[in-house]
Amino acid sequence: MKIPSYKRCADSPIQQFVPPNRVRVPIDKMAPIIKQGDHIEAGMLIARTDSDARWQFRRHSPLTGEVVAIEEKPNNGNEYQEIIIEGNAPTTARPNKHNVSNSFSSDDIVSAAREAGIVGMGGGMFPTYAKLSPNVPIDCVIINASECEPYMTCDHRVLLEHRDEVESGLELAKQAVGAKRGEIANDKHGYPFGYENFIIRNLLGREVPSGGLPKDVGVVVINVQTAQTLHHAVYGQQPLTQRVVTVDGDAVSKPGNYLIPIGTEIGYVLEQCATDLESTALLLGGGPMMGKPVDLDSPVTPGMGAILALTATQIQKANDGPCVRCGECLEACPLGLPAGLLSEQPDESVLECIECGICQYACVGSRPLLDKLREAKAQIRKAKAGSV
Repeated sequence: MKIPSYKRCADSPIQQFVPPNRVRVPIDKMAPIIKQGDHIEAGMLIARTDSDARWQFRRHSPLTGEVVAIEEKPNNGNEYQEIIIEGNAPTTARPNKHNVSNSFSSDDIVSAAREAGIVGMGGGMFPTYAKLSPNVPIDCVIINASECEPYMTCDHRVLLEHRDEVESGLELAKQAVGAKRGEIANDKHGYPFGYENFIIRNLLGREVPSGGLPKDVGVVVINVQTAQTLHHAVYGQQPLTQRVVTVDGDAVSKPGNYLIPIGTEIGYVLEQCATDLESTALLLGGGPMMGKPVDLDSPVTPGMGAILALTATQIQKANDGPCVRCGECLEACPLGLPAGLLSEQPDESVLECIECGICQYACVGSRPLLDKLREAKAQIRKAKAGSV
């Protein structure tokens, strides 16, 4: 099934608007190490996981200013915290590369990634330092530059405008894992074939096993902006405090690719992009296939590659009716899963779902299949965890 690309921002250079004087920095899985009233500097560590946590996360302030509040926020039945900071963004540019990559050890690179708080910026937000210390032999590192989801062009612009930094990040990642081969992959098969397992199959002819990870076949896959951020962490000691985001949708008068501080409220972004909120029928963080609804006060996160303000003519209204057993979802699914049946009678095969959303796009009944499959996966994982 061919999904329209809607890449109208592909020719829009990366821009910056007036930085916000207030951010809501999300710290899911972390605890704040500052308190209300503290003065902080841009780039300062403000939250981290406990030292004995399985995965180590860090979060840094994008602003110089004051911590005005630390708030609890709901998130799919759980809660996370946001650190609200008021102040000013730094005016200094990122430092230029000042050394050669072979002067760093593997431990240096992994440590820099961990302390900079780098996570997967393609959406997964898994800590990058963990990918760079896989404890199994790795012979290839792939930069996934496919960006196949409709509307999203942020990685395309980063690669076009800052290819040297991305390539530097690739070399650092290769060095960290001891790989000889590195590739920048830009799969042209369209959505959803930018998924990392499909990239590995098409580029290397290797099949990631069911329930496995790319490292199981000797591969590490990282995102374009993750690689760029790794470059800045190693060479400039710069933490992850900003990212490029595609802002688009028919309600947006000034669509484009914008460099935005982490924690910027989406409402502020849309205001800077002259968005008609009255005509906005759906506001998404991420692309139209895998993105999730957000509010105006939701923050930009490290994994948020797009903000879409879609009008009523751009969206397909969900209809929570019964499956008519037409088989369109089965035919469209790149893994051959019967999404309609699994949404009603889930079994463990639903865990194979990559949540690409193409089943929902194909559904003749406009059923909210992606939401149902996500819920089914969560329930099965919870049940399995409870039985251990």
